[in-house]
Formats: sequence, structure tokens, C-alpha cells
Amino acid sequence: MKSWRIQRGEISVGCLIGFAVLIVVALIAIKTVPVMISVGEMQKEIEGLAERGNMSHRYRQDSFLHARIIDKSEDLRLRLSPENVKIERRSQDIRIRVEYDIEIRYPGYTYIWHKKHDVQRQLF
Repeated sequence: MKSWRIQRGEISVGCLIGFAVLIVVALIAIKTVPVMISVGEMQKEIEGLAERGNMSHRYRQDSFLHARIIDKSEDLRLRLSPENVKIERRSQDIRIRVEYDIEIRYPGYTYIWHKKHDVQRQLF
């Protein structure tokens, strides 16, 4: 039977590599997940505004929808300029297009995520 004193302090290289990969994945997740949640909330808001596009007098005004989208982007800390929001109304439908860039800074690298929301709903 081998003595445990011989194995004291030994660690396999595979374990070290696995731990390093785990650290990298955790750092990426910490930076990326909050941004993805904000983008999902923005998509949900745009879909809700398109659904309510002809419900009341306020939602029939493009300026009101435009202001709501800009306010939501400020709440979510997304850099959205007013000229990147386009609202088109036709007799049968409404289409809202929003386009912006999100900068995600990782240690040693900055990723620019170009995001487009394009929602079209039928008006009644």
C-alpha cells in the first residue's frame, strides 16, 4: 500500500486547465448576462408597444411610442439615439424598427454587439 505522504501537493495539469476555463467562462458570463437581459427587456417593450399600437389615443401617436422607447433604453442603460428608432404605420399594420450598438468590455477585449429589433403587428 502506498503512503499518502508521497502524493502530498500533487495536482494534475488537467485540473488546472479546467479551473482556468471555468474562470474565463465566469468572467464572460458576468459581463454578458446583464446585457442580454437588458436586450430582452427592450424587445419585450417594443413588442408590447406594437401590440398596443391602436388601443388608445396615446398609442396612436408615433411621438408617444418614440418617447417610450427612448425612455426604456435610458432605464436599461442602452445607448440608443433617437434617429435609430423608426416607426411606420400603414392602414393594416405597424412596424417598429430599433437599431443600436452595445459595447461589452472584457479584460483585454471590447466586443461591439450590433442589435436590431424589428417588430411588425397587425392593426385592428
